[in-house]
Amino acid sequence: DSGEQATDADSTVAEPVRVVLEEKRPYRLTVEFITNPDARWRMLRLGCPPVLPADPIQAAVDLAAQADVAVIVAGLSQEWESEGFDRPDLRLVGQQDELIARVAAANPRTIVVLNVGSPVEMPWVETVPAVLQQWYGGQEAGNALADVLFGDVNPSAKLPTTFPQRYVDNPAYINFPGENGKVYYGEGIFVGYRYYDKKDIAPLFPFGHGLSYTTFAYDNLRVNGDSFAPGDDIAVSVDVTNNGAVAGQEVVQLYVHDVEARLVRPLQELKAFAKVALQPGETKTVTFHLDQQSLAFYDPAVPGWVTEPGQFEVRVGRSSRDICLNAAFTWQGERHTLHVGLKLEALLADERGAAILRTHLGDLLNHPEAGMAMGMTLVQLAGFVPD
Repeated sequence: DSGEQATDADSTVAEPVRVVLEEKRPYRLTVEFITNPDARWRMLRLGCPPVLPADPIQAAVDLAAQADVAVIVAGLSQEWESEGFDRPDLRLVGQQDELIARVAAANPRTIVVLNVGSPVEMPWVETVPAVLQQWYGGQEAGNALADVLFGDVNPSAKLPTTFPQRYVDNPAYINFPGENGKVYYGEGIFVGYRYYDKKDIAPLFPFGHGLSYTTFAYDNLRVNGDSFAPGDDIAVSVDVTNNGAVAGQEVVQLYVHDVEARLVRPLQELKAFAKVALQPGETKTVTFHLDQQSLAFYDPAVPGWVTEPGQFEVRVGRSSRDICLNAAFTWQGERHTLHVGLKLEALLADERGAAILRTHLGDLLNHPEAGMAMGMTLVQLAGFVPD
């Protein structure tokens, strides 16, 4: 047992108790079980940890030192991560980090298998040659793990989340666990890789990352045009080659960068991905299709989704931080919707906006001091108007 008190989402307390027992001696156990009548779940769980050596980590170190390869399966369980509550940090519980570090020091050919459902910190990552993110594989997890470790199956998955180097790098770190019973989602649109990209924070493992027993090369990225408008199909193609010695599958990822966004936007966003299976030396062409919605963003001042004219860049690669190729095109879509959140100069640059402003403001637009107002929005200007 961890020896730590645990509390679930219903404030039910699990209290571990340590008792010294003598071998082959019978004991009578009495448990006083009291529950909150309003609790959704009423449960009594009784158990004990396995019998361990006096120094289990040293025992593992001694075994690892004699082995050709050491495999450590570390992780969490439903007691430490599940629905209805949050983890207090991103560390592996107990002495698992110490176990991994000491075994890796005794045997440099140590493989760490992580049986977790979310990112964890890995202070030992530079000391081991391989980390396998297994997630929670269910009853066949052991067989699947053996297939991967012995090379019967070539892994081809990619991370659906960013693994930060430190808990404090997480975009929600400042706002968690909240104040006065409220949690504010202060990261806004900068969730996951969008935050790490925008802040230029190097993750431990980036969104979309995943290795294989082979390698893949990207080449010949092309777009079916230089300029597009609403209703057009934007086709992006790239050639992918398996340049290794074994068959494998690669998840090709396409990100879009809005070069001329009016609002603060993520550096790039995943818009499409495809998994392609390749034999050694084989090349296949992967084609993605984008449309107007692929380039749109939500403008709360409209409110609604808008796709502004301008230059866009498509980026294709192995992960959000391993971009292999990029290409640019121009979007000749509809003009943006006029709203009070636009600056005066932007409204005057639009013939529709200029006509409305000249009707209502008239000669004020020609005032010698009007230039000072060009960088302000109508909302800001309204603050200078007397009640």
